Amino acid sequence: MKKIISAILMVFAFAATISAQQIEKIFDKYQEDERFQYVYKKGSNSTSFNNLNFGDVFDGERTGKMINKKMLILNTKEVNFEKSFTNEVDNALKSDKYENISYVRNGKNRVSEYYRETSRGIDKVQFIDNGSNNILLVWRSYEKQK
Repeated sequence: MKKIISAILMVFAFAATISAQQIEKIFDKYQEDERFQYVYKKGSNSTSFNNLNFGDVFDGERTGKMINKKMLILNTKEVNFEKSFTNEVDNALKSDKYENISYVRNGKNRVSEYYRETSRGIDKVQFIDNGSNNILLVWRSYEKQK
């Protein structure tokens, strides 16, 4: 009986690990796609993301050192692909249990920010859809503040 329970717990742990990586899978899937520009920067010494920075504070607490930043920029006139990609990102955020911390909509423009804590640290995602065939997806990982 203990072996069965242990096996079930291991399956649940594995399933939780897999489902917690949906945003990362999106970046892996589209980094070589010609419809996207892909940017990756390890560490926090980058100036290329300064205009899109969440800052280092969330709810009054320091988030810790930035581990990495990834960005996908979609520029396409394929409306169906744009909608499909948006749905894929929304489903990944739900699957990964991100909390929507900010949402701004102005006409067709949509800016959403998401947050979640993990055992590694804090992940933040920003999704910008300007309604004119341009989408920006930014994912930042921070180590936990010590």
